[in-house]
Amino acid sequence: MKGLRKLREGLWLLDTGQFGLPRLGGVYILRSGDEAALIETGTSLAAPTVLGALDALGIAREGVRKIFLTHIHLDHGGGVGVLVRELPEATVVVHERGAKHLVDPSRLLASVKEAVGERFPLYGTAEPVPRERIDPVGNERTFRVGEEEVSAIPTPGHAPHHLCFYLPRTGELFTGDAAGLYLGGKLYPTTPPPSFDLERAVESLQRVSLLRPRRLLYTHFGPAEEPGRLLREYGEVLEWWVGKIKAVRDSAPSEEEAMKRLLADPEVAAYAHDGDKDMEELAMNIRGVLVYLGRGK
Repeated sequence: MKGLRKLREGLWLLDTGQFGLPRLGGVYILRSGDEAALIETGTSLAAPTVLGALDALGIAREGVRKIFLTHIHLDHGGGVGVLVRELPEATVVVHERGAKHLVDPSRLLASVKEAVGERFPLYGTAEPVPRERIDPVGNERTFRVGEEEVSAIPTPGHAPHHLCFYLPRTGELFTGDAAGLYLGGKLYPTTPPPSFDLERAVESLQRVSLLRPRRLLYTHFGPAEEPGRLLREYGEVLEWWVGKIKAVRDSAPSEEEAMKRLLADPEVAAYAHDGDKDMEELAMNIRGVLVYLGRGK
């Protein structure tokens, strides 16, 4: 199947073609014995592609026992409401602070629409998930998929409801957005409103670094070696990014003017990962830092 890549025995990466682009958004499929799990779902628009990948791998719908969501942002978990209807035995593992927004996604949808503006149609929608299909996580917990252990690790910062998932047997860490975006060999900051928090993000990077993972598995996008270096460098990227935005904000007469100056700054514009087409997302990540700074950070 196009876009489906085997990473090792029992683990695949599916390129969902997020926002109509290759190698931007992924869903991981984990299989152990007669049980399987999804790590992320992508947007609701990706749900048919995810189901097609399961079919291509010969994974029965009833065999998918877990859907692990790193967080509830629509590019990571927007398709979960569609998929739980098609995967009758799957339980959704999500941070306890995100669970209520899966049951009633109305506030989530409104927040995303405000954050992304005209790009909102690219994010699809979110359908409700029955409460009884959700297993909320508050503290670190271990789950099983067949013989595979999966540790859920709270990693706030990008969002307060963020989790990373770690496979102790292989040393693989599913990073969600806690370790940034890794596109074409470059790290990009992801600092959206309304809840980005620099200190918690750096603490989370330090926490997962202590696991000494052997490989990072980015939702955006794909596997990466040298995890220690990448986790350390992303912390440095975040510190620089917030410092840069703060310096411009402090020297500008208004936040509106600060935004204009930042978008015109070549150092900042270099983090528009799809060039000029992605200035809206760049502006969203700047707004996230401005909101964070406005909380007195």
